[in-house]
Amino acid sequence: MAATLSVFYVGEIGVNDYFVALSNNSVDVAVSLVPHIIDTIRSALTTMIAAGARTVVVSVSGMLPNRLRAAEAGCITRFINALAEHHNHMLRMMLRELRSNYGRSLTLLYADMYRPVVKAMASPALYGFGDRPLATCCGGGAGPNNFNFIAFCGTPASTTCADPSKFVSWDGIHFTEAANRFFARNMIKGLLSRGRGEYVATD
Repeated sequence: MAATLSVFYVGEIGVNDYFVALSNNSVDVAVSLVPHIIDTIRSALTTMIAAGARTVVVSVSGMLPNRLRAAEAGCITRFINALAEHHNHMLRMMLRELRSNYGRSLTLLYADMYRPVVKAMASPALYGFGDRPLATCCGGGAGPNNFNFIAFCGTPASTTCADPSKFVSWDGIHFTEAANRFFARNMIKGLLSRGRGEYVATD
């Protein structure tokens, strides 16, 4: 009974798998992982549904903040963006199939993390994040982005900014709390405005 009255949130799955491949310059391997990761998400969802879940929110991939991590390993940014878009497209197709299979007995919501991330990266100042969307609050090393694995956040060589709320990226891998708040607000506004089915992220 409790499961049918609860809202379940499924966050990003597979991001670390993608970046292990990308960090080794294995773009083809990363792309080949997409159907396997989508199947893993499908399996998790069907298990939850079988256990009684009737309202599930599924977050798509928003891999852009990891560009520094990948760039440090020699990966090309455009591959990361293309991979995220491909993953999200396949995820949407899978969710539509599940909706069709279960009908109105299931509320399966698509929470778009990717587009809010793109907005924050493209126009950071518009949303209060300064003018360097890839710069880290916590990190070290030369260059405008304050990022280097040798001086990664938490090491003696790293420093922390005075105001994390002005940054999208905390350490080149994770978002700041302010960025997560911005993304969550977008997701919740979209879910409330659209109700059942897919939603489009809002400002």
